[in-house]
Amino acid sequence: MIVFRFHRPFSSLRRIQELVRAAEETPRDANKQFLLLRELNRMSAEGPKKIIERVESKKYPIDENGMKEYVKALVATGRIDDPTFNFSSQMSAGGSPTTAPPQTIFIREDSSSSSSASPTSWWRTLGAIPVAMIKFLTVSFMLVAAWSIVMESASGSLSQKVGGQSKTFEPIEASNVTLDDVKGCEEVKDELKEIVMYLKDPSKFTRLGAKLPRGVLLSGSPGTGKTLLARAIAGEAGVPFFQASGSDFEEMFVGVGAKRIRELFASARKSSPCIIFIDEIDAVASKRSARDQSSVRMTLNQLLVELDGFVPNEGIVVICATNLPESLDKALTRPGRLDKLVVVPLPDLKGRREILELYGNKVKLASSVDLDILARRSGGMSGADLFNVINIAAVKASVDGLTSIPMSALEEAFDRVVVGLERRNPMSDQERRMTAYHEGGHALVSLHVKGADPVHKATIMPRGNALGITWQLPEGPERYSTKLHELKARLAVLMGGKAAEDIEFGPENVTAGCVSDLQQASSIARRMVMQFGMSGSDTVTGTGIAPIYMNESDYAYLSDSAKAQVDASVSRLLTEAYETAYRVLTENSKGFKNLSEALIEFETLGKEEINLAIAGKRKEIKRLRDEESKSRSEERRKLSAENEAMYVVDSKT
Repeated sequence: MIVFRFHRPFSSLRRIQELVRAAEETPRDANKQFLLLRELNRMSAEGPKKIIERVESKKYPIDENGMKEYVKALVATGRIDDPTFNFSSQMSAGGSPTTAPPQTIFIREDSSSSSSASPTSWWRTLGAIPVAMIKFLTVSFMLVAAWSIVMESASGSLSQKVGGQSKTFEPIEASNVTLDDVKGCEEVKDELKEIVMYLKDPSKFTRLGAKLPRGVLLSGSPGTGKTLLARAIAGEAGVPFFQASGSDFEEMFVGVGAKRIRELFASARKSSPCIIFIDEIDAVASKRSARDQSSVRMTLNQLLVELDGFVPNEGIVVICATNLPESLDKALTRPGRLDKLVVVPLPDLKGRREILELYGNKVKLASSVDLDILARRSGGMSGADLFNVINIAAVKASVDGLTSIPMSALEEAFDRVVVGLERRNPMSDQERRMTAYHEGGHALVSLHVKGADPVHKATIMPRGNALGITWQLPEGPERYSTKLHELKARLAVLMGGKAAEDIEFGPENVTAGCVSDLQQASSIARRMVMQFGMSGSDTVTGTGIAPIYMNESDYAYLSDSAKAQVDASVSRLLTEAYETAYRVLTENSKGFKNLSEALIEFETLGKEEINLAIAGKRKEIKRLRDEESKSRSEERRKLSAENEAMYVVDSKT
């Protein structure tokens, strides 16, 4: 029996003693021998020596797992690299029933050599694995390093090649756009005329010591005409015009953007006096931070230097445009650089009328077209939106084979731009009836409530996400403020749809189609109370919330009693609006029913047709529509005859 002596903690020593006792009690149990060998391998250098002594004593059976522990002990003691060590002699006959090392871990080169491979050659191969691994890793590292150097060199040469290619900025010598072609922003045009005068005659300003701004920043909503204004300035002054975009200076290589800026200004100095227009300047001139890429910072820094650096840029006016002026770096907008901020607003009523006339003169409009109506309907639209409306109407009239663009085509184009495409009616007869009464309620209330905008058109044809729409058309000049009775009238009109369903179908049969109306009404009522100071007084308690201003975040900090007062005031406004709508529809029940039934029959009614429908003159509506249909058919016939005649002439030619 082999005696074990270890310098180990008490718990480990006790564990080993238990395993030794179990292995000695059942010396033919190979699994218990393995457990003992595994525990010995976990010890210091003393453990592997004991494993070798126990295995080579040939008194105990060793299975595959035990043989692995024996191999670990040989490696740990260094005996596996000893050339005089013979595994076969240690494990040969005359001893215990040992188990050979598992054949599955032999390194097999081919079928013939696998059967003749000896354990000694396998152990030598196993000992050579660390050396081979080190060689493999070394060679791999060298290959990766060489590949990286090659790619870096190629990338550098490509960067130099691309960066070395100069981008040519050619000026537009003659711009055919003048300030007369810009409509809807007279104040902006007056503000920019001084730049035109400076470019035409700089001495007019220098004799008094005046210095014009080095740069102008045009900001405004998309489609308001910022690029058109820059071209108009160049056209009025008759000077070259350099145009670039913020994305022209952005490349994947560092330093290219700054180089493009230098090239742009170098070309401009050769053509001075001139105009440099950079669109979407926020692409390269946003606020700087430590997290920005170096290429972006270099481009902006070069632009700042060119605008106000050591090299003067006399005779060069820089005009930049952006939709996000608040995102620009402060160093760019300080005095001496882009120090003149010009806001290009959305056109007002007069401006929209001028824009519509400008684009209308380029197409063939019918004599019945009233651009004043379209201008009043298109509040909040930009010049690009108005052009889109006229262009869609022109395409529609061409498809229909008309000789000119009628007002109905313009109305259809406006509805398509604002709401969406008209869908084929997917509703059942019952749903169409409910939608007709719903829209009829909106239309009738708008006609009978003081302060409401007159109804312009009502339809039950689904368009976009809406199942039906009632359009209102403001009268008179454009309004920039709204009175209390006008806001209450708007609430009543919004409640007209729900009140109509209540009256006609009963409270139990109202639909969820009024969700959009209630959302708008609730928003208006809350703004009236929380921001406009229009809460009014409570007729029951005689008290009301004071005129205050708060937004939604401020509302969260109010006390429970203050919140209750706000909610009570909002509820009172909505309740009064619903009662007003209910009363109007009840008092005009006959006209309400006539209008709703006419909507079911004709699906869409204009302003004059709505008045005829309320009076019960549906036959007159049908007669007018038949006449219009005949007129369009005649137009198509004439156009077809003209086209056929032109085809005959071309064929003869």
